[in-house]
Amino acid sequence: MKSLNWDDLKIVYRVALSGSIAKAAEGLSINYSTVLRHINRLEKALACKLFIRHQRGYQLTDTGKDFLAEMPEIESKLFQLQAKLANNDGYLSGTLKITTLPEYSAFLHPVLVRSQQQYPKLNILVDVCDDLVALESGNAHISIRAGQAPDKGDLIASKITDLNFSYYASTAYVENNGLPSSNEKLNQHQWVMPCGKKKQLSFIKSVLSKIDPIQIRYQSNNFYDIQSAIEHGIGIGPVDDQKAKYQKGLIKVHAIDDLNDSALWFVYHRDMRNDKKIKGLLNLIKES
Repeated sequence: MKSLNWDDLKIVYRVALSGSIAKAAEGLSINYSTVLRHINRLEKALACKLFIRHQRGYQLTDTGKDFLAEMPEIESKLFQLQAKLANNDGYLSGTLKITTLPEYSAFLHPVLVRSQQQYPKLNILVDVCDDLVALESGNAHISIRAGQAPDKGDLIASKITDLNFSYYASTAYVENNGLPSSNEKLNQHQWVMPCGKKKQLSFIKSVLSKIDPIQIRYQSNNFYDIQSAIEHGIGIGPVDDQKAKYQKGLIKVHAIDDLNDSALWFVYHRDMRNDKKIKGLLNLIKES
């Protein structure tokens, strides 16, 4: 067997996870032919086939399934070794990878300005997405998550701030439709509500259980988009109280009880608890 190239392993692993060269190429920001070249080179080095090509994508062979099963631990160990070696440098340098939600990426910006001033050799790479990135994979060092505290035993979570959402309507909507005066009047109004995983948040579930789905006139998986729809008068919906404070023309619906049990969390893997880069950024956030 020929010597293996680590880039080949990493890239082919992404194809194995997604079952698609196109998706892997997009996620890695490289082109299709480059991914294909890595697959061919790894299969040649291993002297075996990892995939069966067909019209619907790339299906794993039995050998490919073994590869997929073993790679998470291999990638995690290498990621930890890389972090440990980089951490031996007394000065903070290298790249810190953060994954965060679109609604909360902007709060990092003033913190990162201070990070540049204090740690000029530290580079920050932020992946803004709704997907939950597995920190043990090494694809991110830190995750900024919203909701309840992560309950996985291998994760360490530090609360950044409580999140408080209330229901609001625009002045234009109120002028035309008024506001509900009680829970019994909720179905007399139009609603702008989250979809996808955000429907499981307590303050969303409690209202969804009381309104007829036909009254939901607009749905989105992004709270920025939801707030914009509310501001344009499409209906009543949830807005972060901190953001609502700075937005003229939003009127709070007092008939809906607040059921806020969410917070913003700074999350990292326990194997990274001594990482100086992570500690440095967490300290800056706490100071802010």
